[in-house]
Amino acid sequence: MSTTQIAAILFQLQQFDLDLDRLTAEQQAIRNSLQGDRKLQKLRSEYHAAQQQVQAGLQAQKEAEWALEDITNRLKTQEQRLYNGTVVNAKELQSLQQEVQNLRAQQGRQEDRVLEVIDNVESLQEMARHKLTALQGIEEIWKQESSSLIARSDQLEAHLQELQRKRGQLTSTIEAQLVERYDKMRRTKQGRAISRVEQNSCQWCRVILTPSELQHVRISTELQTCTNCGRILYYDR
Repeated sequence: MSTTQIAAILFQLQQFDLDLDRLTAEQQAIRNSLQGDRKLQKLRSEYHAAQQQVQAGLQAQKEAEWALEDITNRLKTQEQRLYNGTVVNAKELQSLQQEVQNLRAQQGRQEDRVLEVIDNVESLQEMARHKLTALQGIEEIWKQESSSLIARSDQLEAHLQELQRKRGQLTSTIEAQLVERYDKMRRTKQGRAISRVEQNSCQWCRVILTPSELQHVRISTELQTCTNCGRILYYDR
């Protein structure tokens, strides 16, 4: 195989790789989009926080109601003792009356606390419903958009696999060390290891080749590189 043919294969390999780079970047962008845009993520986060607040409010309501029930039961027990005639000692009776009075005051305060907590829970639930409505609206729009993104992602995956197959076939036609050299140059030269010669100049850096350099590119038994940018030169006859 001539040097010109090898350069042609490497140039074609580069075209495959540039397509692979472009399609891979597009596929990654689609994957990022499928995770939801910032507005959708923000609404999801806000709705999740609202749900947590509702759960915390409901727990606080339960605890307030349990506390009220405890006070009510204690008050009921002490009122029964007060009015059933079992306590006859004047000092003990006075102490019991004071305790009943205190429990009634606690009951009133706790009832107010329960009502306050219930009002807070209802407000939190209403806020969560608003967040859910907004979230569902945005998710429906995103769902419609994502269906086309998923279809495009499937197309890209099929195209990428086909390009990888063709690339494998192409690299099998030349020596492994040439492919290794090419891959290394791509990593250090912005993804372009091969530059076509057009109008007697390097297409990449536009440096004009001397007649001697052109002659070497055309007939040399070794791959020639641009003296300016260092890329392998490909002369398409």
